[in-house]
Parts: sequence; C-alpha cells; structure tokens
Amino acid sequence: MRRVLVTRPEPGASETAGRLAEMGFEPLVLPLTETVPLHPAIHAEPVDVVAVTSPNAIRHAPQSVFDALKGKPVFAVGHRTGDAARAAGLNVVDDEAGDAERLAVRIDGAFAAPAHITVLCGRVRRHVLETGLRAAGHRPRLVEIYDTLPLDPSESAIRSVIGERPVDDVLLYSANGASQLVRLMERSVVGTNLAAATFYCLSERIAGVLGQDVAKTVRIADFPSEDRLLFLLKT
Repeated sequence: MRRVLVTRPEPGASETAGRLAEMGFEPLVLPLTETVPLHPAIHAEPVDVVAVTSPNAIRHAPQSVFDALKGKPVFAVGHRTGDAARAAGLNVVDDEAGDAERLAVRIDGAFAAPAHITVLCGRVRRHVLETGLRAAGHRPRLVEIYDTLPLDPSESAIRSVIGERPVDDVLLYSANGASQLVRLMERSVVGTNLAAATFYCLSERIAGVLGQDVAKTVRIADFPSEDRLLFLLKT
C-alpha cells in the first residue's frame, strides 16, 4: 500500500486522508500550516459582487459577514469553496474559475467596470485577484478573514506520523506548505524517509519552491483542484 503524506492544514488534511483511504492509499497526516480566524468587521459599503478565494474564507468568517452579504452574487474560486459558501447561505453564481487569475477574468466578464467587489480572503496571499480586478477598472474591497501560520512539528511528532518506513508520495497544496517541507527535509528523519518520494503539487509555483534537488520527482496537477491532484496520484 502506497504511503501518502498529507501536508495541508486541518480540517482539510483529515478530509483528504479520508479520500485517500477510500482510494486504497495509506494516508499520513502531518499539517505544516494552520489557519486562524482574524475576526474582521465588515462595514456598510456598496457591494455589487462578492469574490471568495478559499473555503477557509468561509470557515473562519463570522456570521456578521454572511448577514451583510446575503443575496449578493458570489464568485467562488472553485467547487469546494462554492459548496462551503452555499452551505453558509451565500448566493453562489459561479465556482468554475479554479485559480485567482481566472477568477478575476470571470468577474470582469460578468460585471462592467467599475464594480464594487467584496473579496473574502486570507492575509497570506499572492495579491493576484485584487491586482487583476483593479487593472480591469474595478473596485475591490478586501476583507481578510483568516491568517496562515507555519507549523514546526517536533521530531517525535514527525516520527509518530511517518514512522520508520519510506514515504511513497507527498501532496502539496500551497507554497507555504512546500517551504515548511523543505525546512523539515533538512532534518535527517524527514529527508531520509522522503528520499524516494514523488511530490504531487497543485501548481507550478508550489513545485518551484521545492528546488532543483527534487524537481525530477515532482508532478503537477493540470488544474489547481484536489480532484485533479488525486487523479494524478492514481495514474
């Protein structure tokens, strides 16, 4: 049975582990980042459309945010984000983008500039969405819902998850998680157990963080979604 290391934050890590177990893999859950709420206040301002960049922007949002945006058209970055937003009572009209670049394009195609766009996002981000929206003449208002913090598991915690046997595959969902993994691989226990692993990355940007030493063992999803990442793992 192939042993697959899951590095994404909880609760997504456990959700992924469940999917892996159903697929016949042995999941090893070792989150390398965590998300924490920022408790933002949302003020009464014009809103034409809402953009949501991650399920975490829904998971950590206070009810006051949902109340303020009730009935507004919502563009979610992907299906999982869209499902989370619908469950929170938001009016999701589009969740097909897949990434921030495409999300900006889809919103711009649906709304004439200048549209007032409330963006529910994390503090740690690439600023791609708001940059694209501003370049198209729109007026994004950023509401930072959560922060992403690095985790540095102890040697004993790592051993309790990985054990002494080699890891066959590693799933990487973010550049932050990849950066943490690179640091951990400098430790003998992690580097040794991952020496022959294949690294499955959600994007080329994430793969680039790993560096040239592991480039030959990297595979990149053809679309930035977990479904495509797990499909790649199976092939």
